[in-house]
Amino acid sequence: MATFPRFDLSDFDLSKVEWPKLDLSKIEWPKFELPEFELPKVDLPDVDLPSVEQIAGFARDAAYVGIGLAVMTAERLQALQQQLLELLTSQLTKVREAV
Repeated sequence: MATFPRFDLSDFDLSKVEWPKLDLSKIEWPKFELPEFELPKVDLPDVDLPSVEQIAGFARDAAYVGIGLAVMTAERLQALQQQLLELLTSQLTKVREAV
């Protein structure tokens, strides 16, 4: 596997570094001319946005559905746990009778 070189910068002090004085005003930057174009006008159909009450109703319904799914999942897990317990108990009983 390839290894990367390590640099020990534990004693590196930025306050002792002398930065060069750059005068950015003397640099000639390239000039770009962007093309001009017009966007076509699009007539959007009138859309009735939902009211705040409708949005709150949607959120409430989504919360009820989420909570309902969580409750159903918990009930199903309890049922599976009970089935597993019954299966293990019956298997343990059979093993005890065999011994």
